[in-house]
Amino acid sequence: MSLQRTSVVVVHDNFVIRAGLTSTLAACDDITVRTQVTGDAALLSCDVVVTDLDSGMHVLNLVRKLPVGTRCPRVVIVTGSEREWQIRQALAQGAAAYLLLGTTGEELAAAVRSVSRGGYRLSDSVSAKLAQSLTVEALTARQEDVLALLTDGLCNKRIAQRLGVSVGTVKTHLRSAFERLQVRSRTEAIAAAGRRGILPRASLRGEV
Repeated sequence: MSLQRTSVVVVHDNFVIRAGLTSTLAACDDITVRTQVTGDAALLSCDVVVTDLDSGMHVLNLVRKLPVGTRCPRVVIVTGSEREWQIRQALAQGAAAYLLLGTTGEELAAAVRSVSRGGYRLSDSVSAKLAQSLTVEALTARQEDVLALLTDGLCNKRIAQRLGVSVGTVKTHLRSAFERLQVRSRTEAIAAAGRRGILPRASLRGEV
């Protein structure tokens, strides 16, 4: 009886990491690895894509555009980013695994095998970060807006102008955000946002 092999495409923006991932998976008898693919169709013609965060989001976007019922690859993201918002975004978009750099070869291979069978895998520290976030009340979208602009160094008046609200409304959102983050000052709020990797509202950052 022939061994059923899992086909994997490795796409990573770091050459050294890409080589390491490829070498690790190629050593597995039940995994076939490719790194040179041309075009999105070739990228999607495998069981699992092992990739960096940015490329992974691209693949997930391609997968979402496929007709319902189309066979599509599962996505394993391997990255150094532990930002909560990026983890949540990747999982929300359909990533099947979120692994951090430093993951052992055994863990990587196990993740690939698991996701190819419909499972999910997270690095231990990623699981811990998500679990910890559940103990803190989530910020509202508007509180995230205010916090993002605060992190960019804007004063209350500038934040109010950007959001089209009053300064009093900005202060109210900040007080509520402080309570939810369990901090007492703007500096502590920025630090807490950095530790948790709270999402800076993409539509607002870069437009200051």
